[in-house]
Amino acid sequence: MASEDKRRSARVIPFVSDEEVVVIRLDAGKTVLGKMLDLSELGTLIYLLADVSELPGEAGLSCVLSMYHEKKIFDVPATVVRKNSHLVAFEFVSGAAEGLRDIQAKLIRMEIEWMRLSRRG
Repeated sequence: MASEDKRRSARVIPFVSDEEVVVIRLDAGKTVLGKMLDLSELGTLIYLLADVSELPGEAGLSCVLSMYHEKKIFDVPATVVRKNSHLVAFEFVSGAAEGLRDIQAKLIRMEIEWMRLSRRG
């Protein structure tokens, strides 16, 4: 049972470079750049382009993630779930209906891109 997958929703991996960039906005105007490694309706895993020490505190830190989709930048409130080295897992804050619609649209586009690319092989 130790190898059991504890994810609560399916993850999608971005294959289009402009879809990967995420700006993490913290209190006091501080920002940290990251690269999205996967995305689900509930959260995302981000590789920080700076050391993880750039994110103060531990799990529970609140922030806003700015993401790009279809020529538009949208914001999603999130909370740090865990972090180590350059990887940070975020859980989206529930109740942000517009952000959830944008995430769902982004997931659909990422899945379509994956299907398109996998057919080439």
